[in-house]
Amino acid sequence: MSPKFLLVREVLAETARTGRPEIARRGDVEAAFGSVEAFLLALHHRWRTALFARIDAQLEDSPADFDAAVVAAWTDPTTGGRGLRALLDAHADSPALAAAQERERLLLQRTLGVEIPVPASRPRSVTHPTARRWWRGAA
Repeated sequence: MSPKFLLVREVLAETARTGRPEIARRGDVEAAFGSVEAFLLALHHRWRTALFARIDAQLEDSPADFDAAVVAAWTDPTTGGRGLRALLDAHADSPALAAAQERERLLLQRTLGVEIPVPASRPRSVTHPTARRWWRGAA
């Protein structure tokens, strides 16, 4: 297993064990990932993969209320493993993580027609801090 994968497992295990959504071994995280924000995006990717796997299963065996099932998968604290959602929620103010979460929310809205509620503490529209228009003449 890769050292990054092992570090993610250890941080998530510590979060689950203590119940505190703090990034354990912050120095190791920054050394392995380059920054805490990159680590949070790796956690988001793990959560996103688990979320889409659950939604795919729901598409195969349609529940009576598909929209509610998708929202439940989004908010389930165990999606992606114990401690993962708690860490993501605790660091939701990270600009890159907030932008990634907003992209997933909009993707589900556009592709499935499911409206994922936005937490009151977070703005509805978030742009990625490094987003730029790529075409010639763009501002």
